[in-house]
Amino acid sequence: MEEDILELITQALTEDRITDKVQRSEEYQRAKEEEQKAYGLLMSDLTDEQKKRLDDFIGSRTWSRVVWEKISYQQGMKDFLKFIKSLL
Repeated sequence: MEEDILELITQALTEDRITDKVQRSEEYQRAKEEEQKAYGLLMSDLTDEQKKRLDDFIGSRTWSRVVWEKISYQQGMKDFLKFIKSLL
């Protein structure tokens, strides 16, 4: 039950608040521009097969990072709730 509630809270917070904050961040925008430049330069040197393999790798790596960050966020929420309960 607590896991389901935590999942709903996490989803609500990450889909709206965090996405909005990140999109408005100048630091994020600069980092994203650098990422795109590096990606474009790398892709210009690769064959079609290498490009596909790299894109597949990046997709898998991105997904694993998303899962990692979600678990980390949820653990932080659990720790915060446990802390609040200990104060009551």
